[in-house]
Amino acid sequence: GWQHRFPATAYAVMCTRPLLDWVVRDAILAGGRIEVEHGTEAVELAGDRSRVTGVRVRDAGGGEPRLLEADLAVDATGRASRLGHWLAALGLPAVEQDVVDAGIGYATRMFKAPEGADGNFPAVQVAADPLTRQPGRFGVVYPQEGGRWLVTLTSTRGAPLPTDEDEFTGYAKVLRHSIVSELMSVAEPISPIFQSHSGANRRMYPERMPQWPEGLLILGDSLAAFNPIYGHG
Repeated sequence: GWQHRFPATAYAVMCTRPLLDWVVRDAILAGGRIEVEHGTEAVELAGDRSRVTGVRVRDAGGGEPRLLEADLAVDATGRASRLGHWLAALGLPAVEQDVVDAGIGYATRMFKAPEGADGNFPAVQVAADPLTRQPGRFGVVYPQEGGRWLVTLTSTRGAPLPTDEDEFTGYAKVLRHSIVSELMSVAEPISPIFQSHSGANRRMYPERMPQWPEGLLILGDSLAAFNPIYGHG
C-alpha cells in the first residue's frame, strides 16, 4: 500500500538537469572570481607522482594540449572521470574501489502535464515488490519546471526496458499500482524514450593509496557515484 503521510524532514527540488546546471553556474560566476574555459577538454595532469602542478587541456577545435598551471587541481568530471588513466601516466597505481551493481536500468520520457497540474503536484513513486522472485519494476512521475512531468520506468537485471511507445505504455500498466499509467494517459509525450544503464554504485578509496600527489582533490561522482535515482549526484 501507500506509505503513510508524515511531516517532511527533508526536501527534494524537482527540476531538469539543465535548469540545475544553469542556477549553479550562475551562482558560481556571480562573484566575478571564476573564469570559464569554454570548449576545452582536460586531457592529462601536469606534474609527477609527488605533486600535481596543473592540467593540460585541448581546445574543441583541435591542436596541441596547453598547460593550465594550478596550485590545486580538482577532478569533478563525474562518472566518466579518467583519473585512473591520468594517475597511471604519473606512475601511480590504480585507486582501489568498490562496485555494487544491481543491473538497474532506466527508460525515461518527458510529458506535457495536463491543465491543473500546478507546481504543488507531488512526486509519485511506485516501488518494486521485494517479495516476488521476478525482476523488479519501478516507476516514478516527477514534476518539472515548465509544466512538464518526467516519467521514468526502472528495471533490475532480467527485465528488458521499453524501447518504443507501446512498450513504454505497457510497462507502466504492469507496475504494482496503476497511478503511473493513469497519469501518463492524461499527459502528452513530448520527447523520445531515453535509456540508461549507468546505475552501478562505485566508491573510490584514494586514502588507501601508498602515495597521493599533493595538489590534487577528487569531488562528487569522480569519488563516489551512486544509483542516480538516489539523487546524490
